[in-house]
Amino acid sequence: RHRYTARSRYLAPFRKKIESLGKIVFGPDFSVELDNDLRIAKANVTGVSMPFDQHSGGEREALGVISRLACASIVSDSGGVPLILDDALGLTDPERLKTLGAALTVGARGCQVIALTCVPGRYQHVGAEKVVTIF
Repeated sequence: RHRYTARSRYLAPFRKKIESLGKIVFGPDFSVELDNDLRIAKANVTGVSMPFDQHSGGEREALGVISRLACASIVSDSGGVPLILDDALGLTDPERLKTLGAALTVGARGCQVIALTCVPGRYQHVGAEKVVTIF
């Protein structure tokens, strides 16, 4: 009963946040269905709702980043929790990197995003406040 109550309380705001970020990446028709464990079960990224595992590797990667960003930004009223991306977006095509960069910029308003990468060009479309190069 408590698990159901907690899940019910998180489901709508979590889905809403995923969809608001996802619309930046995939367009205005983007929508998701979440399963009982609050994972993306289905996503509509091209006008057709498909199970998560039937999406391309790049789409699954983008959906994963979006859902992690959504979770990090809504879990706390005091600014979210940090989201650490470790060499993510390797499967993402150059055009989608632009829209993902915009979504990361918007999502980072609600939490701290730290991206570790050996390919900094993947994040050139993110409005980063600070870039640190480590050798």
